Amino acid sequence: MSSDWGREIRAVLRKELRSEMRGKSAFFTSLLLSLVTVFVLAFAFYGRQVTGEGGSGMLWAALLFASVSTLARSFIQEEEQGTGDLLRLWARPLAVFWGKATFAFAQMLLTALLCSALFLILTGLPLGNPVLLITSLLGGAAGLAATVTFCSALIAQGSNRGSVVGAASLPLLLPLVALGTAAARGAFDVGTGEAAWLACGGIWCYAALTLAVAPHLFAAIWKER
Repeated sequence: MSSDWGREIRAVLRKELRSEMRGKSAFFTSLLLSLVTVFVLAFAFYGRQVTGEGGSGMLWAALLFASVSTLARSFIQEEEQGTGDLLRLWARPLAVFWGKATFAFAQMLLTALLCSALFLILTGLPLGNPVLLITSLLGGAAGLAATVTFCSALIAQGSNRGSVVGAASLPLLLPLVALGTAAARGAFDVGTGEAAWLACGGIWCYAALTLAVAPHLFAAIWKER
């Protein structure tokens, strides 16, 4: 990557960071939604032993809701504030996507780690393979960030944008959630480790495929507007 590309990506990333530091809305909304989901699910099983099968699904459901509810605002906010056209003049499409996706990844990863830690504390679920869980969360955060960021750009100029982004993202994210749940089961000592690591590999393949395709599709959409 040339230095010009690197500068543009860093500039977009700095813009996202400064906007978040001023508003402090996206990260706190994501964290609050995921934590509330974890609390509700944990209290729903109060007095009962949470199994690895149920716990893995609960954890990834919380992460899915957090990502769709908050990362979807990435490009919608640009259109609402009237800064979309300025961003088109200021940076190339691929740099815009990578800058926003990088910020979304950092936001989602931090939310996933905090949410997972609280989930384990509240449920008392034994963690047999922390390396597997962290590795799957890293890939999952990348896949969630790339997919929802792309869907946000796709729907940004439509009507009822917030709900439409969720509807567009969920079908694309279902395979990722299924793979994440399978990997989490292995981290909670359910099933075989080989199957869990295969699921973790599937998560990374999903993230790699999304990050390879989504920027170019985004560039085509961004140029047409």
